[in-house]
Amino acid sequence: DSLVMLKRADDAIAAYARALAQHGSDAALLARAAEAGLIGREPQRALAWCEQGLAIDPHHQSCLAMMSIAMRMLDDEREEALSGYDKLVAVMDLDIPRGFSSMEAFNAELTHYLDRLHPDTREHLHQSLRGGTQTPDHLFDAGHEVIQRLQERINEAVARYIAGLAGNERHPFLARRARGFRYAGSWSSRLRDCGFHVNHIHPSGWISSCYYAAVPDAVQDTSARQGWIKFGEPGVDVALKAPIRRAIQPRPGRLVLFPSYLWHGTIAFRDRAPRTTIAFDVVPAGES
Repeated sequence: DSLVMLKRADDAIAAYARALAQHGSDAALLARAAEAGLIGREPQRALAWCEQGLAIDPHHQSCLAMMSIAMRMLDDEREEALSGYDKLVAVMDLDIPRGFSSMEAFNAELTHYLDRLHPDTREHLHQSLRGGTQTPDHLFDAGHEVIQRLQERINEAVARYIAGLAGNERHPFLARRARGFRYAGSWSSRLRDCGFHVNHIHPSGWISSCYYAAVPDAVQDTSARQGWIKFGEPGVDVALKAPIRRAIQPRPGRLVLFPSYLWHGTIAFRDRAPRTTIAFDVVPAGES
């Protein structure tokens, strides 16, 4: 990892090759080796390492994320089916939660409540956001009444999303389709002026998300797409043609669902008003 950070990709690839000769059954190590291969402009080697990792752990999100980049670098048409920017990324405008007369009234109360949960300190280094704060604890099923009202609508939306997925035992995302699901984590992010999320994935999820509680007026900028969520641009230092494959405009009450291994981030915005969201990861109920 240090060699990658120092941009000594060739040395990093050689070091990982030596490590894999001793510990070749470690999917996480194979994913890190693949990252070095991508940075070193060896996508074929990176792809082979990802395939080895997925043979060990078919649901390893980092291996899938690195595989998507390798395929794009190789102009491999399988990448579109893997990532599903159009078919697997869903945009849902939720119904008004129980007990409220409008989505505007609900989101106003939700945002006010979330503001009290956000810490006064800035983001931690390991978090994806820059220029904002993130709540430290799980939000769902934690006794927050207004959040519970939203979760009822989210439960319905996630169930519809899963029910609409095509069954395909050979696809790493679709093969996990199950009737039941559970939340592996839930939190709120609040971005301020010039804030954004770096490109990242969710290694512990199956389905990931973003619900918009409040957005700044800057998101109306359809040319610069300020504050929009973007998909496909990797968090790895490689050159790709048209790295952003899809961008979605936020609006209060909107929920976006997508595979957890899909690279995503936020385009920075300039606005005094914050951008407040709730995110969560879903996994099949039967998986440990």
